[in-house]
Amino acid sequence: MKHFLLATFLMVLELNLVLSQDADQFAETVDSKYYDFWEGTWFKYENGEIDTSGTYFKVKRGIHPAAFQENWRLVIDSTTTLYATAVRAWDKTDTKWRYVWISEDSLFQVWDGVKVDEDWYIYKTFKINGEHILSRQAWLPQKDDLVLRTSEWSKDNGKSWKLRFKEYYKKID
Repeated sequence: MKHFLLATFLMVLELNLVLSQDADQFAETVDSKYYDFWEGTWFKYENGEIDTSGTYFKVKRGIHPAAFQENWRLVIDSTTTLYATAVRAWDKTDTKWRYVWISEDSLFQVWDGVKVDEDWYIYKTFKINGEHILSRQAWLPQKDDLVLRTSEWSKDNGKSWKLRFKEYYKKID
């Protein structure tokens, strides 16, 4: 009898999970089109010059119009280069962007999208030396196929932010 009740409970739970999924078609919104400029190859851009030997990433459309696959080569310093893959996608259920980062040094990070004014940022909390640090990043579209990547951190849960870095990238194709 215990096994029957357990099996019945698990079937009901599984049925509930299946029926609770959103099966509606994807419908574009202004926010889901935020990264429509994103597809292409982006190189770090400093002092009016494209740095082809530095950090770059390639973006292609994913499984639906508001999903992107990114392949990164990050040049950390003269002896360290890191490769990573990321997925940036619109979540129609929660109506926000999500971001997943997987790097060759075994980082697996899931970031939540938050709209700040008219732009989309990604947020993630890290525990560093026992302290919770909220991090946020944005890729802010500029003119002439430029994007500003900004990274900030907060120790007061986002009441105030400190700049980590700002860097520009230029799309070349």
